[in-house]
Amino acid sequence: MMKAIDHALNRTTMYRLVLYYTAGLVGAAFLLGFARLVPEDPTALTFSLALILGTCWVTNRLFTEFLRIPANAESFYITALILALILPPVTAANTVGVAGLVLAAFIAIASKFLLAIGRKHIFNPVAVGVVVAALVLDRPATWWVGGNLVLLPLVLVGGLLVTRKVQRFGMVGAYVLANIVATMLTTPPDMLGMGIEQTFLYSPLLFAGFAMLTEPLTAAHGRWSRLAFGAIVGALSSPNVHFGSLYPTPEMAFLAGNLFAYAVSPKGRFKLTLLRIEKMAAGCYDFVFQSDRRPAFQAGQYLDWTLDVPNPDNRGNRRPFTIASAPSEAEVRLGVKFYHEPSAFKASLSAMQPGDVIYGSHVAGSFTLPRDPAEKLAFIAGGIGITPFRSMIQELVNREESRSIVMLYGNNKLAEVAYTELFEQATRSLGLRIVYAVVAPEAPGYDVHHGFIDEGLILREIPDWNERTFYISGPRAMVVGFREALRRLGVPRSRIRLDYFPGFA
Repeated sequence: MMKAIDHALNRTTMYRLVLYYTAGLVGAAFLLGFARLVPEDPTALTFSLALILGTCWVTNRLFTEFLRIPANAESFYITALILALILPPVTAANTVGVAGLVLAAFIAIASKFLLAIGRKHIFNPVAVGVVVAALVLDRPATWWVGGNLVLLPLVLVGGLLVTRKVQRFGMVGAYVLANIVATMLTTPPDMLGMGIEQTFLYSPLLFAGFAMLTEPLTAAHGRWSRLAFGAIVGALSSPNVHFGSLYPTPEMAFLAGNLFAYAVSPKGRFKLTLLRIEKMAAGCYDFVFQSDRRPAFQAGQYLDWTLDVPNPDNRGNRRPFTIASAPSEAEVRLGVKFYHEPSAFKASLSAMQPGDVIYGSHVAGSFTLPRDPAEKLAFIAGGIGITPFRSMIQELVNREESRSIVMLYGNNKLAEVAYTELFEQATRSLGLRIVYAVVAPEAPGYDVHHGFIDEGLILREIPDWNERTFYISGPRAMVVGFREALRRLGVPRSRIRLDYFPGFA
């Protein structure tokens, strides 16, 4: 069951999934409104959504045209849909209500460009827009989507899918747990049961956690930082928490959490100018860029890359890719595998010419080398999943730092093997041991393993496997398959690292 779910999730991007999630909730509320199962009037909801969407579209277009930067194709739609789900729907006759929706939508989109440092916006746009509308026009959010039992199953199922897609169960769990603990500590004992019931069934808790907490650009990035971020937002979102006469609303809690996330996370957005394109193997190319400022990252981490795509498809124009270059290299490399009928993003990427620009943001990922250089490692790479290992090995070569590493690198054909010169250099200078596994039969004389990487190859080529920490990178099915294979061998979970970034599509 979970394999089928993961297969479906991996066919779309995180942003497109959130778009489907929020649009589905709006559509369900619209239909259920006719049956009076949802108190929001369908006509008012339709008018409000159209007004918010129009305002977001115009504002987004004005800023992107004026600043001449590409924006995520789904981003303003998601912002508009979340606003429509938490602000009270109004009719055209309600002039103050109309003004409130327009103001919230305008501020939400404008904040992405104006409340930004180093081209990176600091605050969750929805939270900013709602807080300003509440303060200026006294039009606060009602979070009506979170207070309806009929919509709750959709909120829960769709939200869990989003959380699985982005692999942020720890952060969302910390958020929910902190909210419950704060509620328990601030609720009289005789009302505790009712307080917990209200929290789960009639509060913004779940929707806010699924749709807003998981927004990557304003969330914390490191593992422990994400847990702390979730806990801060969750605790401050509890209805009885207050500071004197100030009772923070959920959106105010997000703003406080965003400040923490900004303080502890990598900062800024990078303007990357293409220098050249290098063919690394059959169908594999390195796009080599010059950044306007040196990105701070660890070998093995990834970036969100935003490209101006004329007609984006369902995979969008913002995609997460591993940084193939080492942190100590002056140039930034993006390693890409091209297939028949590529996505609109990859088609636009392949059409880039020297001097063209792409933007990078949100340095993230925990698929990095351990701090202890004495720790024995085993790398398993499939296809273009070699890129984080290229980054790590290049960094070790540059630092002249020898580590005990055995790497199994699998491809369909010998011609698809990339970065061989670097790996040969690392073999000579650092003692890297590498085994190439090729599925297709090759001419005799090549020193490769013919066939797939499997448990037998691991046992034969890595006799001290039980002393090593395994790093696995490649297609999602391969990564999951090797995780299970290693668990069957007896490798503990603590010594299995998976290359994860939100969206393998």
